[in-house]
Amino acid sequence: MKKSRTPLVGISQIGIAIPRHFISLEELAKKRKISPKYAIEGLGILQARIPYQTSIEDLAVKAISKIDFQDVQRFYIGTESDFDASKPFSIKILSQKLGLTIIPFQYKFACLSGLLALVSACEYCLANNGKPAIALAVDRSIYRETEPQAEITQGCAAVAMRVEMNPKLLFLDYQNFGQYGEDINDFKVPFSPFPFPEINGELTKSAYLGCQKMALEDWKKQNFEFLKSKGKSLLEFFDFFIVHSPFPKMVEWAAAMFWRHEIIKTKEHLTLADCIKTPSLFKEYKKELDGIRKLPDFQKFFSKKFKPGLKYNSFIGNAYTASIFISLISTLERAKRNQEIGINGYGSGAGSLCLRAISVIKRKFKSDLEKQLKEGRKLTIKEYEKWRKNYDFSHP
Repeated sequence: MKKSRTPLVGISQIGIAIPRHFISLEELAKKRKISPKYAIEGLGILQARIPYQTSIEDLAVKAISKIDFQDVQRFYIGTESDFDASKPFSIKILSQKLGLTIIPFQYKFACLSGLLALVSACEYCLANNGKPAIALAVDRSIYRETEPQAEITQGCAAVAMRVEMNPKLLFLDYQNFGQYGEDINDFKVPFSPFPFPEINGELTKSAYLGCQKMALEDWKKQNFEFLKSKGKSLLEFFDFFIVHSPFPKMVEWAAAMFWRHEIIKTKEHLTLADCIKTPSLFKEYKKELDGIRKLPDFQKFFSKKFKPGLKYNSFIGNAYTASIFISLISTLERAKRNQEIGINGYGSGAGSLCLRAISVIKRKFKSDLEKQLKEGRKLTIKEYEKWRKNYDFSHP
């Protein structure tokens, strides 16, 4: 990959908005008769942001308003919270909320669609002589009370990014990404009972890891000569990795899978493809990942390259398309100029996209996300349940 092959296009500004209100997942676990250790230690989550007295349209407006958008003529939106099979709900954001007459380009591929929107924004910028674009990822995750193990992973957020030539935060090598897609029914949101999803828990874990592994392999194939010229292994080359975070512990499983695939390299007695075909096998596969997670060398690797991206996720929950960008924000707060960032997105259904990014930050980057978290208000479980009872789930 020659330096001139990909023009400098990427992210110059990031705006994020989360709901002010949150619930304690330890308290919710107790209420649902689940061990709090399952939430805190098993999943790595502490709080969930709830769209209480707000909407995701309002959050999207707040996120967009934190960046320069007045000169932008193209908005790309990734979401899986749309309730209309025909009209994109993002037209409400642009028309009703922002007073714009611009048509939104809205994507659907579960949690991956935010990353697809970002890639399209980069392509638009290059194809139109450097015109800027906005990529927006906005979602809420809502689960049935009768599925408490899923309910405690809820979350909500909106992330808006200004994409332009000669970016000020992050250069994206969007032309040489790795990809993998396969028709897997691990997760879906039927029109009825929207927005509650149908989840195959064991299958979605295997699909999450398997698709990311294949996308990473495709990235290596697409960038073989470039990686070879650097004289480093893939895990050595990237300074940071960020992956979609349904819950933080799942990111640790992904890191262990990368480690197993790139460092150990011995023949697998049980593959992720086997687990996708027979989901019950995943428990056996995970035993090997758990063994890797205990290795001191792996723990150093994870703490250095993955953990910086998990600073905020435990206090927000799974915000679907926005989750990977929440991890990007905390990584950028740690990154120095010219450091390499590997981005691995995942969307149920299922697909994964892997791309390379380079920090071009000239001075330390700091978002206002920590401030938003500190200004949050905790709901009692009684308040939360009253909200659930009165909330219009048919509308974002």
